Amino acid sequence: MNDTYPWPVFEADTVLPASVYDRVVPHAETPEALLAKGRTITARIQQVTPEDRLPGHKQPYYLRADRSERYLVAGTVVNVLARAADSGDMFEMATVTGGKGAGQPVHRHAQTHVALYLLDGEAELWLDGERFVMKKGDFASVPEGSEHGFRFCAHRTKMMVWYAGTEALAAIRALGEPTDCHVQPDDAEVAWDRERMAAAERAGDIAFADEMFPELPARAITRATLPEDTVPYTLAADEGRKFVGGPEYFALLASQENTGGKFFVVMSQGPESEMIPRHYHNLHTENFFCVDGALDMIVNRSRVTLSPGDFASVPAGAIHAYRMACPFTRFMGFLTPGLFQNFFETLGEPGYEANVYPREPHQLRFDRVLKELESLDLVVIEEQMREIEAAEAERA
Repeated sequence: MNDTYPWPVFEADTVLPASVYDRVVPHAETPEALLAKGRTITARIQQVTPEDRLPGHKQPYYLRADRSERYLVAGTVVNVLARAADSGDMFEMATVTGGKGAGQPVHRHAQTHVALYLLDGEAELWLDGERFVMKKGDFASVPEGSEHGFRFCAHRTKMMVWYAGTEALAAIRALGEPTDCHVQPDDAEVAWDRERMAAAERAGDIAFADEMFPELPARAITRATLPEDTVPYTLAADEGRKFVGGPEYFALLASQENTGGKFFVVMSQGPESEMIPRHYHNLHTENFFCVDGALDMIVNRSRVTLSPGDFASVPAGAIHAYRMACPFTRFMGFLTPGLFQNFFETLGEPGYEANVYPREPHQLRFDRVLKELESLDLVVIEEQMREIEAAEAERA
């Protein structure tokens, strides 16, 4: 408990030691059995020590910037942040780095909702029959079936791509070759092979348009608000549906209403702060991507600091907490499914108009959190963890 984040204590199950789940015997799928199974899975997840690598199955992990599995695709380097196997067949994620003229031709995904965020540089974006100029910090949401593509306009450009689906990266792999490059080679060829494109269409969820980069009038991205339903849209940098709570402000870049409940995207910004209380979720995965500053995290019993470009995936059941570790820190959260959106709407105050965190901390609405507790996928266990740590210290 601390003054910055005076979180209330909620009822929670004790974290189970390994000796308990090792004795569990399979039994009938009654409600009681399902609850016991859920606790067992949670216990296993909470025993994992996260490592700096793609794990190959659903568990907490983290990745340092640009050091994961990588592919060279038509003059770009695709750095994989999450594969279907790593997310429990829920999502995939990557960054795409390249120079002027590189990108991805116009295409669509039949079963995959895509979110795009420009991390650096400048790009052209084709979306649903229109052409936009993307600046650093601009965002786009691309529902299933919507045509989209992008082409980089600066010598150093980097795009983050989130796939709410499990077959997009298979297409990307078919388009390129494994590489040890972290950025595009100095002799990179920006060329698209129709045979490889056809192979990609057979390998994964992708269908290319007849015209790769149509000549259309280009316009800047200026939208500042979210649509009300699931449609293609763009969003200008530092805009979105904003809430303020404590020393931070949160901006929804995509709500669950925009994604059919599959996920939501939130940008959090704040000053150096204290660690929030440790907690876990039963039903959703939370993914953290550091954009600016530094983010100190606790994941189960481990501590890791994310710098810009670093990524951490925290599936349901994993204990976690964070603190912003620099005077100006921003990180993106990709949360799937989108059911935890109501936490931000409950804890914070809507209608925040500034584009920077508040000079003086605002109220955190724990009164509303307590009233809505049954609908929040949240188990706070800070006090239980402190008791466990105190007992371990006495035995040491």
